[in-house]
Amino acid sequence: MLDSAWRARRERVLKEAYGPVIAGGWRPPLALRLALLGGTLAGALFLEREAGRLPFRPGLAVLGLGLVSAAVVLHARARRALGPLWSDAVAVRAHHRVVEHGPYAAVRHPLYLALLLLAAGTVLVHTSLATACLLVGISAGTALKIRIEERALRAALPDYARYAAEVPALLPRRRGGQS
Repeated sequence: MLDSAWRARRERVLKEAYGPVIAGGWRPPLALRLALLGGTLAGALFLEREAGRLPFRPGLAVLGLGLVSAAVVLHARARRALGPLWSDAVAVRAHHRVVEHGPYAAVRHPLYLALLLLAAGTVLVHTSLATACLLVGISAGTALKIRIEERALRAALPDYARYAAEVPALLPRRRGGQS
């Protein structure tokens, strides 16, 4: 994740070459984001303290670590593929283009897939009601952000509808000619 922070700083000037934001661009105010984060952490800590952990399963923990590892690799590859088009908020720029290489050739939202894999892996490593609730919340928030992003990209980029018809949102299709 330090790689993402370093890239964002380094690509700031390159991002300007894509012009101003023409679609999306809104994100909740910092105070609201901090309040949601604080409330979520407080709720998770409360649930963890009250309900505790479920029994540890070494096989599930190994699978969870595999998912977390895959998530980190996928995130790094997707972030590199986006380059200066990456933004923490939905933002389509004037000279934006559809990214179709790297992980974006297999799924339209590899960064969100990486987030979901990370959350699912965490649940398998640390099985508790708290981590399960966090997974549900992250999944719901990700689904909402995908919907908002898809709407903005379809409205602003003529090639996006074709790309969306060819490439699945989150789960890659099987190879070998099967549709």
